[in-house]
Amino acid sequence: MLNRQADSLIWLARMIERAENNARMLEVYYAESLEEKASYWESLVAVTGDVALYRQQYKNVDSLSVFEFLSFSDQNPNSIYCCLHQAKENALVAREILPNEIYEVVNSFYLVVRTCAQKLQGKSPLEFLHLVKKRSLLFQGMVEAILPQNKGWAFLQLGRYLERADKTARIIDAAVGHPKSHQENLWLRVLLSVSAYEAYRREWCGRIGAREVTEFLVHQADFPRSLSFSVAHALEAADKAFQNGAQVVEPIQLLEHLDQQLRMTAIEEIERQGVHNFLQSFLSENNKVGDAVNHTLFRGPSTA
Repeated sequence: MLNRQADSLIWLARMIERAENNARMLEVYYAESLEEKASYWESLVAVTGDVALYRQQYKNVDSLSVFEFLSFSDQNPNSIYCCLHQAKENALVAREILPNEIYEVVNSFYLVVRTCAQKLQGKSPLEFLHLVKKRSLLFQGMVEAILPQNKGWAFLQLGRYLERADKTARIIDAAVGHPKSHQENLWLRVLLSVSAYEAYRREWCGRIGAREVTEFLVHQADFPRSLSFSVAHALEAADKAFQNGAQVVEPIQLLEHLDQQLRMTAIEEIERQGVHNFLQSFLSENNKVGDAVNHTLFRGPSTA
């Protein structure tokens, strides 16, 4: 496998995961709060890190503008449309590695979103967002069902879980800064946006609060969208993707360190540091993994 193909597999997975995460967040807010304050809608944009770009393109913060920006804007590189365009381009680079069925799933996913971007054709925003989620899950299911679990599969997994860890951390962080009024409703939305409500209820029978939800989404090792789960699976994928005899490459070392940090940092310590500070540190370390992956692929392996 060529290194550029490995890189394309990582970004193929990241872009589809990113598109799905946008759809998840928008779906929750549309279902719950079309008349919500501008600050709540802006928090959705903050999760993607694109507040400055949004303000350049839109005068007001409202449900329709945020939906357009996060779904269809060709000026927003993190919109669902742009993510799927990038996914299609990366799938093309890795064409000879991907089975035909998977390539067609990616290509048709992009074409459907492009059509919806031009005209929703009678579909409500919620119908479109549900379609994005279903298509993303179809891609993930096809990868698990028919792709040999070799290095190509490992690079896809690595991209998926690096992206998922990033987004879960950003979702928690966006909620942390909100006023304390209506906290239970806010943290309910956090759980719903990562499909964690039922799993959370099985672990926590009491109220839905900032401390409890943060601990669950950071430490719950068996929940697929928690930080602990995502980092552990990214580490497994990196081990497989970068198998190189006795040499341990930098992405593996960084992920091992991040995994250990999550295991050893209790919720009390997170609160002592400040949840925002903890999450910003996590995001920085997670980004370093992505940089190290790129360095290893294109400049050769190194140790951390």
